[in-house]
Formats: sequence, structure tokens, C-alpha cells
Amino acid sequence: MLTLRQIDKAITGLLLKNFPNIEVQESDVEEGFQRPSFFVSLETNRTETFQFNRVRDMTCRIYYFPSDRYVYSAEVQDVQDQLESIFGLNFKVEDRIITIDDAESYEVDKVLQYSFDFTYYEDTGEEEKGEKMKELSYNE
Repeated sequence: MLTLRQIDKAITGLLLKNFPNIEVQESDVEEGFQRPSFFVSLETNRTETFQFNRVRDMTCRIYYFPSDRYVYSAEVQDVQDQLESIFGLNFKVEDRIITIDDAESYEVDKVLQYSFDFTYYEDTGEEEKGEKMKELSYNE
């Protein structure tokens, strides 16, 4: 089973690998943070549990705070291009590949907000235990 922490760690790891000189904030980013920096937010849009598996529909939002809050346009465009390349089709979490369904970018209050949606299924590990059928005979 994939945990939210595993997904967050994989996304943060990709950011740190591709932007080694930019910090990824772990706490809420209202004030007192260093620039440039990223903040990652995971939101669960829907979780549905079935008898033997579960589906999770999620959104990841990556906020990028540029170096200078007054001269930032070119820097934000470069980071947006890189994020679109890094998270283009999919990303790896543990031994799974998660497919990205949709991605969007916005610039709000001089901060880049890049978000992408993804859905994945997982086994709940609650399959019925018992002897499997060996041979079936039937008459026509």
C-alpha cells in the first residue's frame, strides 16, 4: 500500500534532484521562509474502497517562491518549463509508476502554482483465503 508520506517523499525527491540549490519547505509557508523555495501540498480528492482494492484520486500542488518577489517573471517561466518536463507523464513512487492525468500552471501573487492530478489503484490485501479450484467438469 502506498502511503501519502511515500508519495510526498518521491515528489520532494524529484524536486531536490532537479533543483539541488533550492530548498523544499516542510512546514506551512505563510511567512519567514527562504527564497527561492518550493512547497509541496498533496490533496486527496476521492478515496473509494472496494472489496479487494482501493482507488485514490489526488492532486499535487507545487508552489515555487522565486528569488526576488519584484523581478521574477523569467525565473518563474524557467521553473515552470522544468516542472512540466520533470512531471510530464508520470513519476515513480517506491516500485510503482504513477501516471499523471492532467497538469496546470498558474501565477498567483507572484508565486508559481504548478499542479497535477493522478489516480492510482492498490490492493487492500483483504482477498479471501481458501483453496483454489483445480478442475471444473461440466456437461453440455
